[in-house]
Amino acid sequence: RRYAFRATEVRTRFYLGEVQMAAVVPMALFFDYVKEFSVFASKFDRLSMWAIKITRCGELNILGMTHFASLAAHAIKARCEKFSMAYNWFGNIHDSAFEIEYVLSDIQGNTFNSLGGNPFIDLKPIPPEGGEKQLTGFVFRENKFISDPVLPFGSLAMPGFDKLHKENAYIDIDNNQFPCECDAVGWLLAYGQHGYNSKSIGEIAKVKGTGSLNFIRQVYLTSGKCLECVHSECRSTDERLLEYASNSIIVDDGVLRCGSGVVIKNYDSTSAEPDLIIIPKSWKHSKDADKTSPSRRTTPAWTSTAATWTPPTSWTLPNTPRKMNSSSGNVPLLSPS
Repeated sequence: RRYAFRATEVRTRFYLGEVQMAAVVPMALFFDYVKEFSVFASKFDRLSMWAIKITRCGELNILGMTHFASLAAHAIKARCEKFSMAYNWFGNIHDSAFEIEYVLSDIQGNTFNSLGGNPFIDLKPIPPEGGEKQLTGFVFRENKFISDPVLPFGSLAMPGFDKLHKENAYIDIDNNQFPCECDAVGWLLAYGQHGYNSKSIGEIAKVKGTGSLNFIRQVYLTSGKCLECVHSECRSTDERLLEYASNSIIVDDGVLRCGSGVVIKNYDSTSAEPDLIIIPKSWKHSKDADKTSPSRRTTPAWTSTAATWTPPTSWTLPNTPRKMNSSSGNVPLLSPS
């Protein structure tokens, strides 16, 4: 029920292990403070808006193949020092589903079936309280985006990414996987290869920050092998996303299209008003079946400028600041202290 934990402060640990819940109503898990809030190996059919709301917490952990069928907008709202979300399954995730302010965030090994809107748009780094010396950073690796039926235009936008201090923050974005289907992820391939629709992507929730372009670029440049999915079962292929993109995007008189003929919509030239850019829209555009024209294969226009380094073996504050990373080294999961 709503407000069951209102005004409650948990000085130790609040733990949900192997629980099953249908609809979690708004404010059902509302706490003023929790030192550690952990969900493990559980199943939720639907999280409503603010189903989990924590005014302040030390750690927020969602781990161990927890299954979420649906997350409404602003389903999880929290301000925590550490946020770990690893090896879970998400069905339908809506706009701003993760409204989380963090000092250190670890998002890895999750499977995202279908994105609606911009679920990561309200992920925002914050400085440690009291100016204390503490490890800050952001990990986003080995996540699988099934993109069923498509990956909506700009759905990976993360404007708050520019709030991370690259000089002293631990940042690891690597080996995220997507299906090698231009009809489903065409806008991502076009942006990664040619910077296509950069203006429109950069305008998404610009008031929240300007980090979306850099974040999506890092996700694309460090992406892993392609996914091949049949229904809900997916496997990795031998082809990498960058290799597929270089062979599947066709340039025809300034128009980008998939090898199947589907035109990748140019939002930079078709969006007449800024507001239209912010609202998620389908990126696909119907092709005239009778139209044929010569094509030219293209190669990536960008190369990674990220520094290369070896990830640490433990989550301790380094003496030397970490730089932006695009290596494929294994990074340990942030475990509760």
